[in-house]
Amino acid sequence: MKKYLAIVNLHTLAITLLSLASSYISLRFQLSLYVDFLIFGLIIAFPLTFLLGAALRRRERALEYLSLFKASLQSVFYAFQNSKLIAGKKDEFKKIAYNIPDELMRYLLQGSEDASAVQTASHSIFTFITVNRQHLKRSFSLRVLFYVWRVNECIEFLLATKRHHTPWGVRAIVLFAIYAFTIFYPASLLHDRGFNVTIAFVFLATVSKGIILISLYNVRGLLEDPFNQNGPDDVRLNDFKFLSGVTPDEESSAVSILEKTDHNLFRI
Repeated sequence: MKKYLAIVNLHTLAITLLSLASSYISLRFQLSLYVDFLIFGLIIAFPLTFLLGAALRRRERALEYLSLFKASLQSVFYAFQNSKLIAGKKDEFKKIAYNIPDELMRYLLQGSEDASAVQTASHSIFTFITVNRQHLKRSFSLRVLFYVWRVNECIEFLLATKRHHTPWGVRAIVLFAIYAFTIFYPASLLHDRGFNVTIAFVFLATVSKGIILISLYNVRGLLEDPFNQNGPDDVRLNDFKFLSGVTPDEESSAVSILEKTDHNLFRI
């Protein structure tokens, strides 16, 4: 239930209080004002639509790169498990393969400024190949590095998505316009309807429109960071952990099948 109420925040409270104050002041002092709300519509509707579209595309691209990250990392893992490395080295690489998504998911959840732990973890695959190059054929290393490139590409995109947001200027304009609309709408309503109305009517007419606009703005905020697990549409990061949903027995069975199969792509 908490996630579904995530669109209610301080902006929602501010708009509600501002609607009440502007309605009371306009009716109390009989303020009447003609406002061309076509301008407000242009200032709010188009930029807000742009922001919502951009935030939604960020979420969809994040899903795309998370899927590619998991698939590429598992391909690298299966390649090493199918190699002729000794069991101890395979277990060592298994720890590396589990550590990379753990560090990435931790960063995407917490969003700290320092992403060095994620980058160090992703570099550990290349370090492992370098240290064990005498046991690996050059052709095998080159083929594996293609998937490592995919892993690193996905990591860098996800880090950039977490660190960067939609344009600040557009967000500021939309937020300013929503607050301005809430301030001037009661006086404009009284200009059209006259002063023989109740404050409840003016307040409800103002706050209903203001809350719809600010809620759309808040939805944009939730979609903009699809990793923080605060909203109902956030990405389920646990689904993209390495071998998520696979039991140890199923993993061992898959590796055994690979070891009995001749894969020309990953032969050493």
